[in-house]
Amino acid sequence: MKICEARTVENLVELIASFGDDVLFRGQTSHYGEPGAPSIGTSFDRKGCIPSEMLKWCRYSQGVLDTFIAKHRADFAYQQALLQHYGWRSFYVDCTSNPAVAAWFASHKYSEKIQPELSEDCDERSVILKKRMAQYTPQAGVGHVYVLSKQDANQVGLVDLATLTVQGFRPRTVAQSAWLLGPIHNPIPQNFYLAQITVPSEVLQAYAASHGLTDTSTLFPTTTDDPILKALLELPWEEIKTASTLKNLPVFKRALELPEYHPSFMKIAPAQTTFYRGARILDTQVSIDGDSHGGIFVEIPDMVLYGTADANKPLRFPEIEKLIEKNGTVAFEADALIKHASLGHLTLYQKGVGVMPRGPDLFEVCELSVKHPGLQLTGAGFIRGWTYRKQPSGAWAREAQTSDCPCGNPIVHAQHICALHIAEDFLRDPEGFE
Repeated sequence: MKICEARTVENLVELIASFGDDVLFRGQTSHYGEPGAPSIGTSFDRKGCIPSEMLKWCRYSQGVLDTFIAKHRADFAYQQALLQHYGWRSFYVDCTSNPAVAAWFASHKYSEKIQPELSEDCDERSVILKKRMAQYTPQAGVGHVYVLSKQDANQVGLVDLATLTVQGFRPRTVAQSAWLLGPIHNPIPQNFYLAQITVPSEVLQAYAASHGLTDTSTLFPTTTDDPILKALLELPWEEIKTASTLKNLPVFKRALELPEYHPSFMKIAPAQTTFYRGARILDTQVSIDGDSHGGIFVEIPDMVLYGTADANKPLRFPEIEKLIEKNGTVAFEADALIKHASLGHLTLYQKGVGVMPRGPDLFEVCELSVKHPGLQLTGAGFIRGWTYRKQPSGAWAREAQTSDCPCGNPIVHAQHICALHIAEDFLRDPEGFE
């Protein structure tokens, strides 16, 4: 690896050009590791994993891809890309094909603070919102631009995130000409580095500005330009139960606490902005739309909705069948609301899954949804699902009916089946989920 210094913009341009086009860049305000031996690892290596948060981020990342970039909706690397670039952690290291982007990050320091805001829901009831407000500020001193060989890095794996495009928009990954290197579980191997260029911060800033990178919005577009960010910021707010001593002034955090780079204050929030305080359906509703059988509610942990199960696992649900035989319809209700990115204009949220008997050994698996404008849960119902027939082997198999949901999206209905697998495990061993 070459150790280089650039004292002027012209010198930096010449150095970058000398490495050709088959390279990637990464900018940092500080060098970690020994001189001439960088130590750059993933955000998971630095911060560790919080399983409950990881599950939520992964679920929403898949939902965003399914809505905006369907061809990548089942791609693990692209799910990780959204985690990495919108505020969580991943098994990848982010790089860029644009040296000006690396220069900007090498000369701007990140910081954040928790900012409380007094707002009102759609019915003008007061709430306090806690936001992670972040910013990048110009850094004095020197910064470091690392040049990486694409050919060597591809031995581990590279993902070009410029393909995460949304027609007519400019999501963050495109604005940053982003690439991911990985997945890796150790620092980047030393042979991947071609050079470390140390540059005065003012030179890096001038170089970035010469390529139009003059402020945070150029690399972190607002919701007007970035529909992925808009979808993530439209998720329900969740009450922080211990944060307020005032009964009528609840405090909320975002379902995904992503850092925010742009003001989003609203004195009165629209109905589509939901503030969830843990309301249960039976506490607020006398009936559920879409079910004529009656039945039973079963409270489930959030993991049932956010978790994953083996897609090849046989569809065997003996514990659920016992509940259906005794009670009719079974509604599994979580203490959570899930927002579908495609329904950002509605106040409709998933709160669980339901199984309805439709005949001998015939079951409809559907979504349990609620309407929740502002602070109030105002309605509940089952969304049409897919139908399954119990086979002589005891496993269920898909048996299409004319009354089935016509969405044509197998991922949505696979998530319902995934939830049933986890619910079945929960019924068998509830203490194992504590």
